[in-house]
Amino acid sequence: MFGSSDAVLVSLKTVLTVVSVSLGLGLYVALIYRLATPGAAFSITIQHTLLYLALIVSLVMLIISNQVARAFTLVGALAVIRFRTPVKDTRDAAFIFLGLAAGMGAGVGMFAETAAGVGLIGLFMLAVRFFRFGKHPRGETLVKFTVPTEGGGEEAFPRDAFARHFRSFRLVSTRSVHDGRRVELTYLVRPRQGADLVAFARALSAFPAVEKATVIACDDDGLVENVF
Repeated sequence: MFGSSDAVLVSLKTVLTVVSVSLGLGLYVALIYRLATPGAAFSITIQHTLLYLALIVSLVMLIISNQVARAFTLVGALAVIRFRTPVKDTRDAAFIFLGLAAGMGAGVGMFAETAAGVGLIGLFMLAVRFFRFGKHPRGETLVKFTVPTEGGGEEAFPRDAFARHFRSFRLVSTRSVHDGRRVELTYLVRPRQGADLVAFARALSAFPAVEKATVIACDDDGLVENVF
């Protein structure tokens, strides 16, 4: 049915089977995308596209079958389409390729093989998300500010505020700014349970010698935000 070189038409049952399988695989890929994508990076349009891709590609593969003439005709027809929407997150491209693979596999009749492959890859994507592969440890925060080079340098800030809000802190970077008149200090800190980082940033900024105080917190999705 799928491999005959002289096959021109396919039965309605075959079409319904292919579309049904690709629909199920597309829904699975869309669900994995929703579960494996952080809230700020999630796009409902990408999720819908994943479902549509699986369905459309499966139908395209069914139409092409192994007919070379059909393949060239479809390539020529699709060449007129211009895609101008950029993929903002490279992880979205991986899900798009997975949706394409699901549609292609269903379209050529490799139902079991495609379902197994897409299922395993989807589980792997979830594992990467929930085991935080390659992400910063939870609770790490950066504190950055400048102090005068003369008159204390590293000591010209309220260390007691650090002790109240953080379990530990260590200097990780220093940089001379303003022609050497000031020094920029960057600390890697671990906030205490329930620490108010906004209140800390305001207290740090209120210290006379401190300028340009910035607190950058790594949240559970590996994103960062300036809390002040």
